[in-house]
Amino acid sequence: MKLLVAVINDPDKVVDILDGFLDIDVRGATVLESSGMARIIADHVPFFTRFAEMGLENAGNSRTLFSLMYDESKLEQAIKVIDTALGGLEKPDSGLVFILPVERCLGILNPGAGRDE
Repeated sequence: MKLLVAVINDPDKVVDILDGFLDIDVRGATVLESSGMARIIADHVPFFTRFAEMGLENAGNSRTLFSLMYDESKLEQAIKVIDTALGGLEKPDSGLVFILPVERCLGILNPGAGRDE
């Protein structure tokens, strides 16, 4: 089991990503509002406020997406969905994706487990 984490700098792209996840049969994700370090510093240290005002309209409005991947074969497909929706992760300030191993998860049911098929 793996945890896919994606920080999406343009919140308008999140719906496209979630739609893409449904297309590849990824049925669960959590999306949180998030802010980067630069935005937080700019809000509290007057010197850095100018940097925040230099065309960074989405700097304080990023989203962080978490998806627990029971089917690890879906990982590359999910990354491709994100990459496509963002127009390429290699673009500056598009976002980032990382994958973490999950040794144990409590309080959540594996989709499909316990169902009669």
